[in-house]
Amino acid sequence: MLNSLILLVLVITQVLGDVCLSHAMKIYGEITSFSPSVILNVIYYLFTSPWFYLGLGSLTFSWFLYLFSVSKMDLSYVLPIHASSYILNALFAWLFLQETITPIRWLATAIISGGVFIVGYSQYQYEKYEEKLRDTLIVDKENASKILVTLPFGAFLPVTWLGVILMVLADSMGDLLNAKAMKTIGDITSFSFLGIFQWLKKILTNTNIIIGVSCQAIALLLLISLLSWDDLSLIRPASAISYLITLISAKYILHEKINRGRFIGICWILFGVITLSV
Repeated sequence: MLNSLILLVLVITQVLGDVCLSHAMKIYGEITSFSPSVILNVIYYLFTSPWFYLGLGSLTFSWFLYLFSVSKMDLSYVLPIHASSYILNALFAWLFLQETITPIRWLATAIISGGVFIVGYSQYQYEKYEEKLRDTLIVDKENASKILVTLPFGAFLPVTWLGVILMVLADSMGDLLNAKAMKTIGDITSFSFLGIFQWLKKILTNTNIIIGVSCQAIALLLLISLLSWDDLSLIRPASAISYLITLISAKYILHEKINRGRFIGICWILFGVITLSV
């Protein structure tokens, strides 16, 4: 129940941050150049926009919840559940940002939601199975299935999708490094002021965390640029491509067990992303 509550707050704060940043960039308008004068103008605008501060604050809080989550749960579980933010993103973009959500985007969002449900349900079944094994003192030694996935990328990519891919690569690298660091740092041992301070100190001085945050800062800058070009209801679901990279990384670098349900759920999410590009 506690883990579910943490993930729920993680998703909500992520969505609120996305919506605030998207609203800020809709006020500013499209970024048409990356010349120094334009970049300085964008930076000045962002640092004088209350929507930017609200979005950044919400995303920062969400990031700390994410670190706390991956210290307690598998990265290959946390991120697919985090994909449920795409449902709220589409809904909020429609309600508050007056974005036009085409039927194909609603369909893609529904497909991604189905993938999230499969991942969550498979984890629920897996936890029940583990509990049963503990009760009967049986050790499960079954190996996870090998992953062979191919994505057919065309020779030509629109600039928006090129930006999405660059954002995804930076974000995935950040996720992997942050998760690897948190596996070493571990869960918070005490919720006293001293315990929280020591836990945060370990986080903020960890090399992998520093590099990971730098990668995610690059991803955030790319997200801000992409939100000035296209709708939130397209950009955020498209970033789910990162889950394929994360799934492979979690299995072969973090040595997490990827059960069949979790793998099917993430593939379903990717199918939703492909639907978005139609």
